[in-house]
Amino acid sequence: MATRDSLIQVTDLKKYYNKGAIKALDGVTVNVERGDVMVVIGPSGSGKSTFLRSLNLLEEPTGGSILFDGVDITKRKVKNAEGKIVNLDIDQHRQKMGMVFQHFNLFPHMTILENMTLAPIQVKHISRAEAEDRALALLDRVGLKDRAGAYPIQLSGGQKQRVAIVRALAMEPSVMLFDEPTSALDPEMVGEVLEVMKQLAHEGTTMVVVTHEMGFAREVGNRVLFMADGRLLEQGTPADIFGNPQHPRLRDFLSKVL
Repeated sequence: MATRDSLIQVTDLKKYYNKGAIKALDGVTVNVERGDVMVVIGPSGSGKSTFLRSLNLLEEPTGGSILFDGVDITKRKVKNAEGKIVNLDIDQHRQKMGMVFQHFNLFPHMTILENMTLAPIQVKHISRAEAEDRALALLDRVGLKDRAGAYPIQLSGGQKQRVAIVRALAMEPSVMLFDEPTSALDPEMVGEVLEVMKQLAHEGTTMVVVTHEMGFAREVGNRVLFMADGRLLEQGTPADIFGNPQHPRLRDFLSKVL
């Protein structure tokens, strides 16, 4: 049920392929509240990443609605502040959604500082000096200020992912979306990335995280969604999901991953 604190309201979200033969998302309904750390778990192929990528329309839904800050971003036409019907500017909404992918997506020909400042300068039109000051402060938060002049190839996987996270934060988004941010990392690098995400959670950052890291889901999430076969089968607190699972599919899944 939507509340005054609802940031994203997803209703009956569907994503079909091959004329409906493949149902990647099959009627998902959920609200993301401001301050939520919502963790999405489930087996491979369950629709987790499709759900996450639909939130900023990197995947175009087949049906349903997504209200972001009160605007249905699945509609081509929307009302502006003056009540006029205008074309939806999805890029304007994407600016408020920080996205962190599995594979970092840093520009290899740019330094870390240049990667950090590109969008704030080009999209938000802030001065280079201000963008660099903000970028260096964010890099300092994750222990990488001294690597500002380095290129991505000179960084470890964990360092690249930490840069990817603070690069998204540089746009001052309303929500951070994480698509399996540790799945491409060597095991010894996972902890350093999860530590940054824990810090964000403790600071009240609204986050939606698709992950296979059950420890993170249990320790940091305040809400956990379990998906399988394109459907949201169960949701609740970490204590509910891990301590008292109701759906047989969830109990089977947990028996294999815990």
